[in-house]
Amino acid sequence: MPYQPHPERLKKSWEFQRAYKNGRKNWSPHFVIYVYRTEFSQSRLGITVSKKVGNSVTRNRVKRLIREAFRMLKPGLLPHYDIVVVGRKDAVDLSGQEAQDSLRQVFYRALIMVPGKVGYRRTWHCEPF
Repeated sequence: MPYQPHPERLKKSWEFQRAYKNGRKNWSPHFVIYVYRTEFSQSRLGITVSKKVGNSVTRNRVKRLIREAFRMLKPGLLPHYDIVVVGRKDAVDLSGQEAQDSLRQVFYRALIMVPGKVGYRRTWHCEPF
């Protein structure tokens, strides 16, 4: 039976490797993201949190924060992207809203947020040029 990709998540190692090697990289103090353009009709999420971040309880908390922030931001994301989010050690102390704001900023820098959509919020304090 041929491989049927999950509609919302990256599951296979080669899917992660493709994003790492061929995707664009953006980062913040809390997260690193790799963005790879695909043919799928919606964006898919892959999460990586290293053992350097902490024990399993800590790592799973960071993964839950990322998953929830992605869920809230998904309506404002452009379709056709595989997004791998790598949780950093600084993400451990974030609240849910702080994680969402940090991911929003990184997604905006990666040019995968649509201005004016639900998940989008301006992050600058002055008017753009």
